[in-house]
Amino acid sequence: MKKAICFLLVLSLVFGMSACAGGGKGGFVKTDAGLTLTRNGLTVTVNPDTGLVISLASSTDSLEMDGIFVDAGINEASVFSQLGYKDMSGLATYELPTLYPRMKEKTSYSVGKITVTEDGFQIPLTCGDYTFLYKYTFYPNALGLNVELSTSADAKAAVNGVGFLVQGIHDFRLSDATFSFPGSTPAGSIPFLPANHYKATTADYSAPAVVLQDGSKTSSVLFVDEVEKWTTGSWYKETGDLCVGFLAAVEGYLDASAPMTVGTLYIPLQASGRTVYQNISDFWTVLGYHTPTDTTATEGLAAIYSGHPYGTMDTGYFNRLTLAEYAQTIDSVADMGFDAMWLLPVFAHSGDNVYEPTDQGIIDKRYGGEQEAAVFIDRAHTLGMKVLFDFVPHGPRPVYSFAKEHEDWVSKNKDGSLQIEWECVSMDYNNPDYAAYNQALAAHYAKDLGLDGARIDCSMGGLPNWDNAQGLRASAAGLQAGVTVVSSLREGFKEGGADVLLLPENFHPSPAYASVTDVFYDMPLYRCLYDLNQRGLSGREYAAAVTEFLNAEHQSSVSGQLKLRFLGNHDTVTWTFDAQRAQTLYGTEKAKALWMMLGWIDGVLYIYQGDEDPAAYHLEGENLEAFFTDLIAAKREYLPNTLDTAYLQTDSAVFACRRFDEQTSRLVLVNLSDEETTYTLTASASVLTALGNVTLAGSTVTLSPYSGAILQEG
Repeated sequence: MKKAICFLLVLSLVFGMSACAGGGKGGFVKTDAGLTLTRNGLTVTVNPDTGLVISLASSTDSLEMDGIFVDAGINEASVFSQLGYKDMSGLATYELPTLYPRMKEKTSYSVGKITVTEDGFQIPLTCGDYTFLYKYTFYPNALGLNVELSTSADAKAAVNGVGFLVQGIHDFRLSDATFSFPGSTPAGSIPFLPANHYKATTADYSAPAVVLQDGSKTSSVLFVDEVEKWTTGSWYKETGDLCVGFLAAVEGYLDASAPMTVGTLYIPLQASGRTVYQNISDFWTVLGYHTPTDTTATEGLAAIYSGHPYGTMDTGYFNRLTLAEYAQTIDSVADMGFDAMWLLPVFAHSGDNVYEPTDQGIIDKRYGGEQEAAVFIDRAHTLGMKVLFDFVPHGPRPVYSFAKEHEDWVSKNKDGSLQIEWECVSMDYNNPDYAAYNQALAAHYAKDLGLDGARIDCSMGGLPNWDNAQGLRASAAGLQAGVTVVSSLREGFKEGGADVLLLPENFHPSPAYASVTDVFYDMPLYRCLYDLNQRGLSGREYAAAVTEFLNAEHQSSVSGQLKLRFLGNHDTVTWTFDAQRAQTLYGTEKAKALWMMLGWIDGVLYIYQGDEDPAAYHLEGENLEAFFTDLIAAKREYLPNTLDTAYLQTDSAVFACRRFDEQTSRLVLVNLSDEETTYTLTASASVLTALGNVTLAGSTVTLSPYSGAILQEG
């Protein structure tokens, strides 16, 4: 630090066990670099003057920095002056807090006793009435940090945001350095220069990873908060050293009797022979994050279709069919090869807004009630398709009886008033009675109607609840509540006998959702495609950028996670982002090429009602039923989700990936340009199927504009 700071420094080292250079459980050792502790081959160095971790080292990698530091907004000010304070109370559920790094010196603080624990060590940093207890944990080749906040003051304090900052990372050349948010957007590698001097570029979603690169070195910094959403960003200091920050949207009261524990930051050092993205996925496995183990519903799942008996949102729901009548129209959906139908909400609702249900225990009489819902589900099952209802757990408008009767389930403002969003009440999904209600509802629909599962609207949680009966902090009504509602519905469907299939509308790629989510709602990929389209890239540039995104997303995800792949949904064709159909936006041929790409990569293809036959809904575009039939048939026959995926950069407008296992290797090629393009094979191959004009002569594959093919290698 540049100016003198008066520290009360009490370093009481715990040497109850003998100090050991590696693999042991001894205490800290004083070295020229600072105080070091080695566990299982990982050496951590602490600066005794600041109390901060300043380096990590293993046999394969190392990282040096000014320090890992935590700051918080308490009583309308940043405790240590490292982050700009901004009130979060006005944030919508889909908004993230603003990350403002500051150039100020840290406010004076004292460093307390360092204590070695069974799996790491702890260091308290105290500033005035507030103590931040840093709890470090050793993992194989990685260090984790979570922080417990406490106060010695008699009065309770309002916490507004907690930031985890890795400050001044020394090991990178600023002139070449980039950062990226794998699995989130903005997509791709972003240069630090010139725009990021103490100005954070942040991810659009709660990105759990930042990857740093400079051409010779690569590192990652991870963060997971299982309670609330967070903002992820990166910038650089005046010294040219890099910084990474995560600002958790913590809101709640802190008092002397109730410490608050927030999030966990991880720094996994690189393992030999693994890419930085594989290293991230490996670490999620170490932490125990996994995909669901209680269902077989995703086995063979290739494609999902979304519809509604009244028709499409962007055409004003003009069809006016009951569910039994709609059931007689879905043969073509099954014939195209779709495995499941997601029905937009059919619950009793206000006016024409199906996403304002007045009571999810009632199937709207306009659609024929439960009797006709059972007819529809039975018909879909006969055709070999599962059915998902669209649950909307945020609640109805406050004037409706369901909201009035269950005000204790609604999140409250600090003044005790109801939290309102989208003109509806914001239910606290953590409320145990509401959780039980959702579980019972799912059990009923599964048992009595045969419902297979759900798409779950607003499953990222709701607005903060400042009157939580379970003693949770207000912001626990966010991501934690999102996982709670998904888990409640999951248990209900299982109780009702369903082989459950859940599709929560959660855009944030947090690994905490993975174990309860059968198919991840891959809005980040849609957002990537949206952004790329806005940039007006050439076919070559577009193919390279989308390949980079998909490779990073795939390799860094929780192992085996399935993702929903789409060019539009009921929201994006109506009011947000593109606000139009894919055929209108891209033109029919390019839209088909993009659907080919999305259908033949790993994951589950999804289309919204009308994409296959726009004319049936008074929309512009070609009938693509035959196209989707061929696309899904090829996916099902040649590209099951049991195959792994390797994304290939081609330096051309051809998008390419390899789908493989120990016995099989298949090559997917899609021309994303309006010109004929060639691809040179590196091994012998034969064409299994093609959409459009594709020819193979020797080692050269020639693809006509916007065509695609699947080839068998070897």
